[in-house]
Amino acid sequence: MQNEEFQKKTNFLTFRKNSIIIKQMRKEKVSQKPIVGLELSMMRPFLEGLLLHMQGGIFTINKEKKLTFFSKSAMWITGFCLDDVIGRECKDIFRSNVCKTSCPFESVIKKGSSTYRSDIEILGKDRKAIPVNITAFVLKDSNDKIVGMVEIFRDISELKSLKNQLMQSDRFAILGQVAAGVAHEINNPLNGILTYIKLMSKKLEKEPSLAQKFHKYLSIMERETGNMGRIVKNLLDFSRRIEPEIMPLYINEVIEQSLLLLGDQLKIGNIEVKKESKPHIPEIMGDFGQLQQVFVNIILNSIQAMPKGGKLKIKTIAEGRLGQECFATVNISDTGCGISKKNFPKLFEPLFTTKRGKEGVGLGLGLPIVQRIIKEHHGNIDVKSTVGKGTTFSIRFPAK
Repeated sequence: MQNEEFQKKTNFLTFRKNSIIIKQMRKEKVSQKPIVGLELSMMRPFLEGLLLHMQGGIFTINKEKKLTFFSKSAMWITGFCLDDVIGRECKDIFRSNVCKTSCPFESVIKKGSSTYRSDIEILGKDRKAIPVNITAFVLKDSNDKIVGMVEIFRDISELKSLKNQLMQSDRFAILGQVAAGVAHEINNPLNGILTYIKLMSKKLEKEPSLAQKFHKYLSIMERETGNMGRIVKNLLDFSRRIEPEIMPLYINEVIEQSLLLLGDQLKIGNIEVKKESKPHIPEIMGDFGQLQQVFVNIILNSIQAMPKGGKLKIKTIAEGRLGQECFATVNISDTGCGISKKNFPKLFEPLFTTKRGKEGVGLGLGLPIVQRIIKEHHGNIDVKSTVGKGTTFSIRFPAK
């Protein structure tokens, strides 16, 4: 009896020892395997980061064609906040002809296609057409059952614009225009400087005592040299692309600094400034210096549009639910001369200006630079104007 009990204990210990050895061997075998892909604990932050930072918009719909997810980039492209779209049918949001003629849902879900790809136009929140390239595929649950569809879309408006530009003119024609504009604009102030230098030299030779009277000439030379510097700076800003140094910031602080820089010009121009800001303006991600350049350019345009004085109103508002604001919008309104309808299509074209020949103006590159900076910050700019009454620039940035 004792021998049997002893044998049982021995067998149990041997079994336990063997189990420990097997587990250890398995553990060593697993540890020797190379780590492929991401661990499960990293998948959630990886996917969240991917959805947050990718430039293409993503949304999902269920089998009733109602939106169940809308990415940050989708908001940037369309202008819709999350609360605007969740639970609503996609055709009610985008109001695109594709919903009637070639619905991606019908192709992917009902006809059994693996994917859907097409270039289409959708309408943003402001009802403006946005050309996009769209890819759609089925969304399945853990049991491999179809529960809806995923759509990825990319704004291709800039691509279409470039294609149109290439069809209309080649690169050398554009360079020729720029060169001609630079030569013309820089030549005028240079001639002024040279003329006054020669005049000063002749008069000083005859009457050295007149040196004090040359202060007026010197101030004119200084002004013209400054104009030349601004022309060259605008040309350089337009021709070279400087990557923005993105960081969290409050747009009202940028506006305050811009107004400080232009304080003297606003005072001399007899322009009354009124600021209005709604509470809870969200932070945005941006480059302080580049955004300051945006507001300085727009406010300068307003100053030049009100040569006899006027009013400048700057209003900042937030869009979206309290605590979940999705956009910060700045409206800059003046009571100036306004912009005619025929000039609207050319407003953001390089080298276009209605102020040719006026003192202190450049090459017509200010607004194209403004538009480029805003686009690089995932924002958009809209202009409304009435001749004789004034102009309003609306600049919209996505929240942080």
